Amino acid sequence: MFDDLLTDFDFDAPTVNFEYTTKEGWREFVEFEADQPVPCSMREYDAMASSDRALYNIARERFMSVGARISTPSLRSFAAAARNAMADNRSPDASKSGVIISGRPSMGKTTAVQEFGRAFERARRARSIQKKRDLIPVAFAQVPTHATEKTMMKKLADFYALPYSQTASYETLLARVCNVMRECATEIVIIDDIHRLDLRYHANEGAADALKELSERFPGTMIYAGVDVARNGLFWGSRGEQIMARFETVQFDEYDIATNEGAAVWGRILAELETSLCLIDQPEGDILRIAAELRDISRGSLGRMAKAIRRCARDAIHDGSERLDLDNLLVVLATIRKLEDRVADEAGTGAKRRRGRREKVRQ
Repeated sequence: MFDDLLTDFDFDAPTVNFEYTTKEGWREFVEFEADQPVPCSMREYDAMASSDRALYNIARERFMSVGARISTPSLRSFAAAARNAMADNRSPDASKSGVIISGRPSMGKTTAVQEFGRAFERARRARSIQKKRDLIPVAFAQVPTHATEKTMMKKLADFYALPYSQTASYETLLARVCNVMRECATEIVIIDDIHRLDLRYHANEGAADALKELSERFPGTMIYAGVDVARNGLFWGSRGEQIMARFETVQFDEYDIATNEGAAVWGRILAELETSLCLIDQPEGDILRIAAELRDISRGSLGRMAKAIRRCARDAIHDGSERLDLDNLLVVLATIRKLEDRVADEAGTGAKRRRGRREKVRQ
């Protein structure tokens, strides 16, 4: 019944949800390549055998989904901050520096830290004389819900596939993680979902202390990413003051087109996205005709907008039009935003109910 929809489906493509929190999954992400297919004309495309045409479609859908990489000003600002922190940390006399990416959801924070980590690891592997399989330049972990010092260290131990007893002490876990980081020449530790460490709650203080102690014991740089970290309590109290003093915060904000400079940046991002689609009959710069509408409906979210654009590009490939339907693109983007807003509203209502129940229990 659905055979026509699955004819050109890329069954062999890897999911974009790599298992970043294990060294094997992270390495798969670092080493994965999806090359941009060679452009062709409609005449050349129509002349292809059906099997070759199907392979060509698979290649360009794979590239636009997991191969294309868009350089944004926010990403470059973060990369410059991370480079400075790493350079500072080479001095044995300086206190350890780090970087925090903060911003609203769908602003590209996690993508930014992952792409920087990927680029750094590929460059480090190319220059290293250490055995490639023993080298783990970047570690990636997420802050667990209800984090403690032990659960935070377990997350990092799990990344390296370190065996440990469930009854192992925090000190034992910390020592083992630090040792393996030195043995594997880890230089960057990325901690995602750092907003879960709301220091207004006493229970989260241990996890924050654990990350601080880790940063002092391994010769590398900590990079955090999270949603509106100041509003969510990461900078609360004396521990928060220490984090603010040691970490440079890079804010990922909505793209603003009210100024000429902002409009130029937004237009360049749209043009790069349009090129990454590999549509054969797409007029260059056509998407710029709805630049303002895309900004308003997406609320300046690159991730939300890119999802809508790629969905419409797949439709253009499958229906043979080979160009974006701009009216449909605005409808798809509005639908995506509406669904995300509904989920956010439901999540916010659930969080308020949970907070209410906790307050009643304290009373």
